[in-house]
Amino acid sequence: MSPTPNTRPVKWGVIGCGIIARNAVCPAINVSHGGELVAVASRTAKRAAQLAEEVHAPRSHGSYEALLDDPEVEAVYIGLPNGLHPEWSIRSSEAGKHVLCEKSLSLGAESARRMAEAADRSNVRLMEAYMYRHHPQWETARSLIAEGAIGEPRFVRAALVGNLSRDGENHRWSKEIGGGALFDVTCYAINMARFLFNAEPVSVQTSGTEWEPGGVDKTTTVLLDFGEERTAVATGSLALFRDQFCAVLGTEGAIHLERPVHPGREPARILLRNGKGEKTIETPGANHYLQMVEHFSACVHDPGQSLYPGEEGVAQMKVLAAAEEAWRSGTARPVS
Repeated sequence: MSPTPNTRPVKWGVIGCGIIARNAVCPAINVSHGGELVAVASRTAKRAAQLAEEVHAPRSHGSYEALLDDPEVEAVYIGLPNGLHPEWSIRSSEAGKHVLCEKSLSLGAESARRMAEAADRSNVRLMEAYMYRHHPQWETARSLIAEGAIGEPRFVRAALVGNLSRDGENHRWSKEIGGGALFDVTCYAINMARFLFNAEPVSVQTSGTEWEPGGVDKTTTVLLDFGEERTAVATGSLALFRDQFCAVLGTEGAIHLERPVHPGREPARILLRNGKGEKTIETPGANHYLQMVEHFSACVHDPGQSLYPGEEGVAQMKVLAAAEEAWRSGTARPVS
């Protein structure tokens, strides 16, 4: 979804100097038709100035508050560690800024709900930045399911794993600010299952291994029960060889996505197997960060276009909160 040619660009500010902001989101805003990068912010003026130069932003702010006081900024991308998302999302909404917040939206369902409520009170948009959903391969996969190409979908198996250095410096190993596999990578696999079933799980069971110095999970596998004979297995890891996959099995066929989260710019392939045989479907290459920015910019002008409102992020957080509780308790937990 892109803005119409006569729609003025949305003026963006970026909070945080992380790798996704530097290498993906800021460049996407810069080449988008619907957005214009006007300012970036970090905790110090020096870091903010460095980021501004790197991503070609006209202005830099040495505090997050200063960016929120910037009258030209209309929409904010929050690229901070997970534990900082609620505070700065709510403060952004209260400042009248639309919020594209990096996943995971929060560390719990209640804080995510407060984020959504703050956006509603201020009449601004809030969306969780699951960029993969904006790639053309996912529209194709969901269309195949809707058309009955695999019968009734019954089982999803998805994973996103990688090997992250465990030197303790990376915030993903910090329990206090929301590190660990569940909130960083397993969340993608869970989101894919929800996306494909277009439904919410009723209960979850979780198995995980802990990185003891930090108290966070290195590897997490979540079994999700969606009811009506639908289940999913979602795996994420910060300590395994890098890989990704997603498959959905139905009563009459199966769909396999080769690179579901990070497909790159080249065309993506979907393998469809059913009673008619086996077919590889190639979808166009795309910059899914750019597609996400264009979608969000369009939603700023027309809220009715939003495919992923803040409430969708709250629903995702309910599942993650139940999964974390299931891991730490060792028992299955309901999603509520």
